[in-house]
Amino acid sequence: MCSFKTMIKMAVGIGLLLIVGYVAFPAFQTQITAIAPYLLLLVCPIVMVFMMKGMNNPQKEKDKKPDQEDK
Repeated sequence: MCSFKTMIKMAVGIGLLLIVGYVAFPAFQTQITAIAPYLLLLVCPIVMVFMMKGMNNPQKEKDKKPDQEDK
């Protein structure tokens, strides 16, 4: 499930990237303005992708196996 705190962090991060891009690239201001609402609507799915990648980290599984064998 999406954590509300994580979604807020991602929304703020995407917002900051949009603002920096808007100021740094004046030639693309219309494109940035057009895509901004869609990126902000996609915050939850984007967060879910990163969270699922973190859950499927094979290093964590290797670390857990020896601990489970000891018990």
